Amino acid sequence: MIKKALTAVAAATIASSAAAQVDMPFHEDFDGGMPATFTTMDRDENPISPVYYKGVQPSPSWTVGEISSEGNNAAFSFSRSTFDMEQDNWLITPAIKLPEGSEPVLRWAARSVAESFPEDYKVMVSASGTEPSAFTELASVAGERYFWTERALSLADYAGQTVNIAFVCTSLNKFILAIDDIYVGEPQGYSFTAKTTSSHFAGTEATAPVSGILTNTGRKATVAAVCLNTASGSTTKQCDLTLQPGDTMSYAFNMPIEPHSVNRYTVSLRFADGADSTVHADSVVASYFPRTLVLDEGTGNWCATCPSMMPYLAEVKERMGSDVIVISTHITDPLTCKDYSSQDGMGYVFQGSIPVFTYNRSESYDYKNYDVYHTDGFLERAMLLPTYAMITATAEQQGAEVAIKANVQFAKDYDNRRGYYTVGFALIDNAYEQHDIPQKNNCTTVSDEEYRYMPVAIPGEMMVYRDLPIEASTAFAGIEGSLPEEIKAGETYTVDYRLPIPDSLTYGDDELTVVGFVFQKRSYELLNATAVPLTYDRQAVGIGSVAAASGATISRRADGSLAVALPGGAEGVASVYSLDGRLVRQAAVGGGSATVDCRGLKGCYVVKVAAGGSEAVAKVVL
Repeated sequence: MIKKALTAVAAATIASSAAAQVDMPFHEDFDGGMPATFTTMDRDENPISPVYYKGVQPSPSWTVGEISSEGNNAAFSFSRSTFDMEQDNWLITPAIKLPEGSEPVLRWAARSVAESFPEDYKVMVSASGTEPSAFTELASVAGERYFWTERALSLADYAGQTVNIAFVCTSLNKFILAIDDIYVGEPQGYSFTAKTTSSHFAGTEATAPVSGILTNTGRKATVAAVCLNTASGSTTKQCDLTLQPGDTMSYAFNMPIEPHSVNRYTVSLRFADGADSTVHADSVVASYFPRTLVLDEGTGNWCATCPSMMPYLAEVKERMGSDVIVISTHITDPLTCKDYSSQDGMGYVFQGSIPVFTYNRSESYDYKNYDVYHTDGFLERAMLLPTYAMITATAEQQGAEVAIKANVQFAKDYDNRRGYYTVGFALIDNAYEQHDIPQKNNCTTVSDEEYRYMPVAIPGEMMVYRDLPIEASTAFAGIEGSLPEEIKAGETYTVDYRLPIPDSLTYGDDELTVVGFVFQKRSYELLNATAVPLTYDRQAVGIGSVAAASGATISRRADGSLAVALPGGAEGVASVYSLDGRLVRQAAVGGGSATVDCRGLKGCYVVKVAAGGSEAVAKVVL
């Protein structure tokens, strides 16, 4: 990174605020704007690109913006810039006097405002003024989380000194880093944040695993025991663990559960000084089998209101982890999977306007978009539905197909002579980030999160489209004969299926997911689902043997054309398709080579070379 000298304006800012000094405890929430006692510096002098922002005035360094509700502000550092250089933006507190013999703690909240652009920053401390050379690094955060994260660090080594704290944004072409609730002091009580790492669902087992990670966001704590508390009693695990501010600890229990009920629990800590504190509350829903929720989203890149529900999708995935499968059903746009969005698929459920959500394609819910985004209580109601079936699966790519083996069980007998109960699969691209498809956007409220600040037409380079179905021929029709006419409770039914990998609708060439469904196809309602990660290897999808040739090569030339070569002088046809399946260019391959004129095309395309009854497929960015 190229660092330049401070401008005269920045130097003057330092001079005017250097004398500012406050006593501990210190707290700033920025709700009154940027305090005059703070120092801000733009040390990179890399201009921020205003074309990527709306509804806020980008600053070359730090400013204050509205973040989560009316009047709730945070300090913003903007990081999408004109040149390909890291930011070096400094936000410096006034000098804070730390009393001799104290154990001061620095605590703050931070988040990356855009999910697709995790921000980088450093936390620095100086006991010698606000010149950057006087600061020492306390911590470095690479890729701050999308959700507000409370962080803490000990300043005990600086007790008896007067210090300045600096937050230094070092992001490279991200979006907005937000910092809020900066506190320096000695917290009176203990403070922990918690994250669940176990499932929220269980079957009829006697116990269910309960686990999580706790982070100390308060003063130094010596934990003597961790306790799991349920309606039937408590389980205690002894420990002797001293946690500094910012340290983490994990816990794991096997919790007794009652079948067909919501099993609520709390996690508490017992400290060496005799104090107790409840640090987490959660529940496990027990039914016949553990459930995996499927959250279907109806969306489209032409839909200006659809970005408003993307933060909710991220929230559900954050809360539910692997307990939820999100599938984004694009309607009539370049990312559409026709089998999934047709009237025989989610088009039936998503009749009316979009955006819209539905859980498990359930007819017991009002899925006609009356509450606009299907957020109010729908997740909780879906979690409580009885789970009458279970599906598990394995998947392995074999050339241009995925070999799937699924096992299905039911909790009760079903008459399946009409074939209503069935199994199907879908292939999901986890993230499409080819930077060629823009997204309309009219978000203007704080609840719209990052999209409030993104342009009316969000450039493709800023959009990552997630959870896209790319093959779904059996996801709603089911596989004929996959389940018997008489389904017996407790029996295991094995389904072997070879799912084709589409050549014209494979957006990524890295991480895909196979989703297996067991469902009632007359109502489309899912009884259960499973997700199997799949690492996609495009090299495994080759042209095969053509006149004893080993394969084809497709390469992009500087003039925008494509060079195609077939070994052994083979002949064939090279075709270029847009992502919505339209044929846009074609050329004959003679004597083993061809040039396909692709001038005027821009974005991501699929190239298919057919020869001797075999095909080679490649994705190109023009």
